[in-house]
Amino acid sequence: MFSTMPHPMPLVLLLLLLQIQLVAASSHPPWAHGTFTNHTTILPVRCLLGQASALLRLKRSFTTTDESVAAFHSWKVGTDCCRWEGIRCGATSGHVTSLDLRDRGLESDHLDHVLFELNSLRYLNLGGNDFSLSEIPSTGFEQLTRLTHLNLSNSKFAGQVPAYSIGCLTNLVCLDLSSYYEITEWYDHTHMIRVYFDQLILPNLTALVANLTSLRELHLGWVDMSGQGEKWCSALANYTPNLRVLSLPFCSLSSPICGSLVGLQSLSMVDLQYNRLTGSIPVFFANFSSLNVLQLSYNNLEGRVPPVIFQHKKLVTIDLHHNPNILGNLPNFSTDSNQLENLFVGDTNFSGTVPNSISNLKHLKKLGLDALGFTGELPSSIGRLTSLNSLQISGLGLVGSISSWITNLTSLEVLVVSCCGFNGPIPSSIGDLHKLRKLALYKCNFSGKIPSGILNLTLLDTLVLASNNLVGTVQLNSLWKLQNLYDLNLSNNKLSVIEGEHNSSLISFPNIAYLGLASCNINNFPNILGHTDKIKVVDLSSNQIHGAIPQWA
Repeated sequence: MFSTMPHPMPLVLLLLLLQIQLVAASSHPPWAHGTFTNHTTILPVRCLLGQASALLRLKRSFTTTDESVAAFHSWKVGTDCCRWEGIRCGATSGHVTSLDLRDRGLESDHLDHVLFELNSLRYLNLGGNDFSLSEIPSTGFEQLTRLTHLNLSNSKFAGQVPAYSIGCLTNLVCLDLSSYYEITEWYDHTHMIRVYFDQLILPNLTALVANLTSLRELHLGWVDMSGQGEKWCSALANYTPNLRVLSLPFCSLSSPICGSLVGLQSLSMVDLQYNRLTGSIPVFFANFSSLNVLQLSYNNLEGRVPPVIFQHKKLVTIDLHHNPNILGNLPNFSTDSNQLENLFVGDTNFSGTVPNSISNLKHLKKLGLDALGFTGELPSSIGRLTSLNSLQISGLGLVGSISSWITNLTSLEVLVVSCCGFNGPIPSSIGDLHKLRKLALYKCNFSGKIPSGILNLTLLDTLVLASNNLVGTVQLNSLWKLQNLYDLNLSNNKLSVIEGEHNSSLISFPNIAYLGLASCNINNFPNILGHTDKIKVVDLSSNQIHGAIPQWA
């Protein structure tokens, strides 16, 4: 008699297939969506109820605004939180491993501690939101032991950084607590810094990083670290050997750049601008084989800059400007010397001639040679740097003129030539540089008339031709094509500036904010001033203006 019981073999096969599915699922990265698959069937793993509950409580901690409604539109009770926008879960666990709410415009008066119930998080980004100058919670982060990425940047936190709590996150690879700032720098290196949030305070960097030995990126821009002396150097050197990105601008650092940093051989970016650093620029930067960015501007550094730094083969940016006491000369650049795109030595004590070999820097996009110590003639080889979009030149000992090579630089957006011994006319071909936004040729000896080709530069927002020997009559209304002008300065030449014919072009400068017409032989108040509401500064000194002051003045 044949048995009616099913053969056991199919059940064994079924269990084997299920085990294969589970193994395949475990090979998925932990931040993948909460599913496992055998490449033919997708079996969803829903997030755990406790995880969904914590996320919904976190959602309720934010003020209800149009932005929050949009950010949380998919966060609904009874749905799988692993499918919510900004959420990723472990492949098989249903635990939330990634929470990304960056730049959602969310508002809250505190960061809710319910966040710390999501203790499987590996990635947390709350950057670009508004926490109303509340403090970062002093405890709680130590519970997120698996966290590798923490970003609280630009989120209007204030007060003290919870160094000991965040310092417990031994798996951290990237930490960003920086605050947002905006720098507006004018053609003459005066600048305005606009800061949008209060500063965080970090009294003890060692307490923060002592256990973060896996850290690769550290972003603390605008975090107050004053009073640490050289301890910031030793903290990084001793505890973050794998650091690749070091970004500490506006941190009120006031020590030398210590020799102990020589051990951070993996650094690809060093941003220490806008501090009060002293001492010399260490030669060991030239030995960091992966270094791409070296930003040391706006400090109190001094001494001679090691020439070998300029010949680093991987550096893309060298920014040393506004360190008045550093010395140096530009070296000869070989044809395979480096990948430089941005080179700034303005407002330093650099001197000597600009080498003809500068044309070997074929990748240059921004070149700042506005240091008063430069002498001699500029090499025409600069005209071969056809990728340049910004060129700034000065030097009391520079002689010659702006040669025809300037017309080869058709990508130029910024051209500043100042405080030099150049003479001769401004070449008419400058009007062929149609991408120019800023043209500043001042405190030189340029002569002749202002070339009419400048009127073709319709993208100009800055036109400064002050303190030269320019002659002729300028009709303000003839500049009507330059609709974007924000800063116009023709002061201290031998010009005669008149209004021109009265027509609709009287309202032709809708964006003008700075108008310099000192010593321009003006007899009447320019009527154009009555047709703009953005004007901030007007200089009409040393003219022959007579009559009543207009009501709009």
